[in-house]
Formats: sequence, C-alpha cells, structure tokens
Amino acid sequence: MLAAPKTVELKENPSKLLPSELIDKCVGSRIWVIMKGDRELVGILRGFDVYVNMVLEDVTEYEITSEGTKEKHLDQILLNGNNVAMLVPGGMPKPSD
Repeated sequence: MLAAPKTVELKENPSKLLPSELIDKCVGSRIWVIMKGDRELVGILRGFDVYVNMVLEDVTEYEITSEGTKEKHLDQILLNGNNVAMLVPGGMPKPSD
C-alpha cells in the first residue's frame, strides 16, 4: 500500500498568505499606510476589520503639499479602509544619508 504524500505547510512564506493573514501578523507592530491622495501614516496597528478599516496608535501623519511635507502626531486614529492604497509592515524606512 502506498503512503499518502506529505503536505508541507508554507506558513512562513508571505506569498502563500492571504492579505488579511499578513495584516493580522502586523497587529501590535509599526505599519506604514500610504493613502490615496497625498497622505501617509506611520503607527502601531491595533486592529482591523474585513474592510481594512484600521485602528492605529502613536501615529505620525505626513501630508505632502506644494510647500513640502507637513507632519502631525496623533495619539490614536480610526482609519477608513476605502482610502488605503498600500500597507507596508515595519513602518517607514529610515532616510539614507
């Protein structure tokens, strides 16, 4: 009798995760949210729902204007998922010198 082939679960390979599973792994850590339009936010992801509405804490909001980038700090924010263009785990990259 032939044994059934072993299946390997690729839990650590991000390309095999559903988007909601990847976002769930980011809860409690810093995330960079790039919005449709001229706003970006960096904060700690506290929770989200199926519509990617998110609760962020310790948030820095960046607004890109013709005069430059305006920065604003917020303690907590409820973000509407309809306006999210991209999520980047780990927060905003450090500027290179």
